[in-house]
Amino acid sequence: VTWTENRNNSHPGDCVVEKAVQLLSREHCTARLEKVWGPGDGRPVSELKNAMDQLLKEYLLSRELDEAASCVRELKAKHFHHELVKRGVKIAMEEDGRDHASKSSSLDAMAALFKFLVQNSIVSEFQVAKGVQRLEKILPDLKLDVPAAPGMLDEFETLAREQGFLHIPSSKA
Repeated sequence: VTWTENRNNSHPGDCVVEKAVQLLSREHCTARLEKVWGPGDGRPVSELKNAMDQLLKEYLLSRELDEAASCVRELKAKHFHHELVKRGVKIAMEEDGRDHASKSSSLDAMAALFKFLVQNSIVSEFQVAKGVQRLEKILPDLKLDVPAAPGMLDEFETLAREQGFLHIPSSKA
């Protein structure tokens, strides 16, 4: 006997809990929920992250916006695009190297990609902002590999604001 059977549904959330219990009790419910709420087309998160890394690195080599956009669409993971942003900027920082010069071509290219993706409604501004916020949280660790990472992230945020695809206040404010 579940606790919902002994309730009279007098509390506002009772019907929601009852429906959730009902859905979770069905056969293969976990697989269905992973398909609906998981990161994309049902593949494991680690596999999706590897696919993201591969497409981002390929983009940095080719600089083909349309091809990269097509690959992002194929991921079928709109709610996971913050991870794409986080990984993309991190890869660009690593590409530009430990000694950050004033001209950071990989960072500029990544900004161009995310601007293109936002302008074409493939990635939302919310997902870009969330990705940048997640990068800010891992900055101390990232700084160990890329000492110039804080400055590079500031540069990316400035580019993103100037190009109109990031609308969160600066973390330095």
